[in-house]
Amino acid sequence: MNIPVLPMAETFIHILPALVANQIAAGEVVERPASIVKELVENSLDAAASHIRVRIEEAGKKLIEVDDDGSGMGKSDALLSLKRHATSKIASADDLHAIASHGFRGEALPSIASVCRFEMLTARFDATGGMNEGVLLSTEGGNVPDVAPAAPRKGTRIRIRDLFFNTPARQRFLRTERTEEAVILETLRALALANPSVGFSLECGGKKRLDASAGQSREARITAIMGADFMRNQRAHTESFDGVLVSGFFALPTHHHRDAGRMYFFINGRVVRDKQLISALKAGYRDVLFHDRFPQAVLWIEMDPAEVDVNVHPAKREVRFRQPQLVRGAVVNCARAAIEGMSMQVSDATTRQALESMRGDSSAMKNRSFSSQPTGRPDAFTLQQLFSAPSQVNSVREPQAAYAGGADHTSVADDGALHLGTALAQIHRCYIVAQSDDGIVLIDQHAAAERITYEEFKRNLEKGPLACQALLTPADWQPDAATSAWLHEHAEALTPFGFEIEAQGEERFSVCAVPALLAAESPVEMAAELVASLRSAGAGAEGRGRILERWLGNRACKGSIKAGRLLKAEEQEALLREMERTPNIAQCNHGRPTYIRLSLMELDSLFGRRG
Repeated sequence: MNIPVLPMAETFIHILPALVANQIAAGEVVERPASIVKELVENSLDAAASHIRVRIEEAGKKLIEVDDDGSGMGKSDALLSLKRHATSKIASADDLHAIASHGFRGEALPSIASVCRFEMLTARFDATGGMNEGVLLSTEGGNVPDVAPAAPRKGTRIRIRDLFFNTPARQRFLRTERTEEAVILETLRALALANPSVGFSLECGGKKRLDASAGQSREARITAIMGADFMRNQRAHTESFDGVLVSGFFALPTHHHRDAGRMYFFINGRVVRDKQLISALKAGYRDVLFHDRFPQAVLWIEMDPAEVDVNVHPAKREVRFRQPQLVRGAVVNCARAAIEGMSMQVSDATTRQALESMRGDSSAMKNRSFSSQPTGRPDAFTLQQLFSAPSQVNSVREPQAAYAGGADHTSVADDGALHLGTALAQIHRCYIVAQSDDGIVLIDQHAAAERITYEEFKRNLEKGPLACQALLTPADWQPDAATSAWLHEHAEALTPFGFEIEAQGEERFSVCAVPALLAAESPVEMAAELVASLRSAGAGAEGRGRILERWLGNRACKGSIKAGRLLKAEEQEALLREMERTPNIAQCNHGRPTYIRLSLMELDSLFGRRG
């Protein structure tokens, strides 16, 4: 192969024109219209704005307007802000290690201006409260801006028109208007949550999509953004862990979500969307949540700015912690402490779903006039539908007799104690119906027994390695070749779990002892399941935690009262009393609710007694 010889004077490396460099930077900073909204709103926050108004048309492709009442800029600063690496947030390399503002890279405005028709109207607001003459800058595609004087004003208004007009390839990567609007709304919701004292408004195509007034408390802002439903089903908790302060509003485990979109994190006031933090929060909910569901939470994390690097992502979404395990531990500990404090409560959404199910298909039921005369067809919901046929109802007892002792059986008392009332009947050998002072409680006997068994396992493990019980006749085990090889090297890893395994050959082993708590179960099945968990989770402390939760959870499930088992009256009553003493009893270790409470008011509404 012949390689051409070039003259020594000819060079191939050259400096890109500023416009091209800005458009390249825009590819990182301006991913979509929501990226521009985030950058401009964060600039408004750094300018101490008390109210920020955002207006968009055609999902931001036609117009993005951000108007604030912040400190604004004079003519010189406004012109400098459109140059690369111009910023008011840092002055030296040392400042990079302790960034406390929202912006810092000095690339946002010139990058944005290079891919749109850009206009900025601003005026400097001085310390005495006066406003200087305003300035209007306009540029197209990042060219030299036109400068014109403007009337004095408070704050800055930036208009972005015809986004990506000069880079049509970028337009083709945008999603539908509905999707882009949704991302913009979610971006502004997160910023509004992070800054409850600042007012936010969003108008999309002439329709108001967000309106949060200034000066709100955290609780009021969360109610405005997340909804009253979230606030009814959450617990606030604050935890300090080795210099990391975590303050959060954590939803009940049974008040979960289909994705991570209802998990908000703020590091020193900065909105972040970080995989490390999402993973830590999920770890805090690990043994009380469905494996494919996500918790809902709003978390503020305060720490030394020098301990977190916010200069690792062009769009400033992700961060890097100097001690990531420290931050993870703080989030996990705070989440678990909050869950421990609300472990007796079930989401009221569960009750609403039960009521909707019981109402059946008759949406107009509560508008019907009820009469003692027969109507010729049954109501949409009757007690017989709840209790099925009489042959399926076991151990029915009179409620008067159940309350002969005068016990105070309410649902969840002010002190957090759970009172489930007195068991009345077992339905379909699966559910228990109990009567409380203010209504009825429906209990899933298997889910409840599963959580009770699981918590008992955890209590025993906290005391040290599980006690083992030797088998009179060791169980023969012939695992596959890969498992056999692992066992020859790591058989001692099973000892803390109460197992003793002896090798009898290359691919033959004897299970000589099993955990005393699980002595009645299959030794080989238990050992095989544990080894599979150990091999997949790793040997670290967190890996062992996942093993315990997964393995003990499966054991608890298999060793608990099953659906279909007939329970005597005293067994039903004993199950209720044990539930009242068990932490995290509101859900089984798979995340399903263990009980549903229906108040007398809800029952009256169900039967049309109340409007």
